[in-house]
Amino acid sequence: MDLRRVTEISKVFIEEGLGWGPQSEAEGLGSGESAAAEPSADVQRAAKLRRALERLGPTFVKFGQLLATRVDLFSEGFLQELGKLRSHVPPFPAAEARRIVEQETGRPLEDVFSVFPEEPVASASIAQVYKAQLRATGEWVAVKVQRPKLAQTITSDLAVLMEVSRFVDRLVPAYHRSMVHRVAMEYAARARQEISFLAEANAMVRFQDVLGSLPEFRAPRVHLDLSTERLLVMEWFEGPLLDEIGGPTQLRDMGLDPKSFASAMLRLQLVMSYEHGFVHGDTHAGNIIMLPDGKIGLIDFGLHGDVPRQLCDRMLELLFYQSWGRTDEAVKAFLRIFSPNAKLDSSAFEEELRRILSTTNTAPAGESRITDQLVEGLRLGARYQLQAQSELFVVIRNLAIVEGIVLAYCPDLDLAHEARETLGGILQRRAFGTFARGDLEPIIPLALLTLSQRPQLMDRVMRLARSFADSSNLGEFLKHEGVFDHQKPVERSPIALSLLLAGLAGAATAGLTYWLLVQ
Repeated sequence: MDLRRVTEISKVFIEEGLGWGPQSEAEGLGSGESAAAEPSADVQRAAKLRRALERLGPTFVKFGQLLATRVDLFSEGFLQELGKLRSHVPPFPAAEARRIVEQETGRPLEDVFSVFPEEPVASASIAQVYKAQLRATGEWVAVKVQRPKLAQTITSDLAVLMEVSRFVDRLVPAYHRSMVHRVAMEYAARARQEISFLAEANAMVRFQDVLGSLPEFRAPRVHLDLSTERLLVMEWFEGPLLDEIGGPTQLRDMGLDPKSFASAMLRLQLVMSYEHGFVHGDTHAGNIIMLPDGKIGLIDFGLHGDVPRQLCDRMLELLFYQSWGRTDEAVKAFLRIFSPNAKLDSSAFEEELRRILSTTNTAPAGESRITDQLVEGLRLGARYQLQAQSELFVVIRNLAIVEGIVLAYCPDLDLAHEARETLGGILQRRAFGTFARGDLEPIIPLALLTLSQRPQLMDRVMRLARSFADSSNLGEFLKHEGVFDHQKPVERSPIALSLLLAGLAGAATAGLTYWLLVQ
């Protein structure tokens, strides 16, 4: 371990007033419980941590940004302060930037760009960005140049970060209870990949598919022929950043409808997370550009992620039940988000979770959020030492950021109604695919009649469909449903046929029901 770097880290933390004495343990690490008692002190601790991480450079800034997604571990005030992490640092010399561009493209800079300025338009600890013009086409592009020796710095700092985190996790109970070391391990596992600009370029290409169902948005086109792990060349977006637009009045002055804008932002978050399973993980106001043609431009895809299909399914199920006030089903769906834990006191956990999910959001207009119950449920899971997939925290934190944007620019928007509409559309598209609605019209009356005569049928079919989806193979599904006796040779059973038919029809029937409910 680099002792010189450890000494530097310790010095920065001490200078920012961050220690590990008894007082720090008593105060906790930005937990929801400590925040409820002393919110101002909680934010002050987060501000100290933010300043320390910014001083320590890119490895620690990226780690802090990952911490800022952990809605289950930290209070809202703590997360908001960490969300301000921005590594604005002086630019490195223009000659060095030119050298890197030429090295990565394999050509003299003048052969690629007819205009390449001396000064960047933005500079951070990871890279700096230039507004340049391509010689071949005359197109204006954004050129993102990675800082010299960044990979070596990240590798060295990761080793130090993990050693320090492991030591503190053993020594400080508050740190251990907050499970921060677990977050550090997740970060270390993927940090090297995240600094590759090719990963960001591929994310932007993939996001073009996501935006196929979101016509209000645009992502920059990427010049893959010029992009490498250390160089990213993409379309230049002209227009004001959202954080330069004060509020709904300023939006109207630009000829934009605040309600349409807010509705589109919420739809973006839900569709990319739960339909496509591929998210832009940092859609704050500084990464949103209002384009001259009225579209909304998204930039900076450095923080992105895949959401596993099974997690998408479970979150859709949870949000569906939650939005319709079906608390018992929502509790069961929420439990399925966490990894199994044999030590869990399930009855106590379910009772507390039911109380959270049955609580009506009574916040006044302009403050009501659809994430409140989700966040409280995740924090409850953390207190019971339950684990959820890390992708979920990026999704929920980003949804909270988007909700903040929505409420700032259209405070009277009915978030719950908009969410139900969007989720209904997702479920309908997933259930029916390319089937035209007209093809389904003849069977809708029959389905309604069946459901009215046997309302319990739908819950049974949906349960079977979930069981089928969770089984690794058909035999496991049949054994789980009691079709075969584990102790006897496999025999044919009349029940098997009905279960198979129910399992195969489950998805279609559930999709039809969703469609009927949301129309």
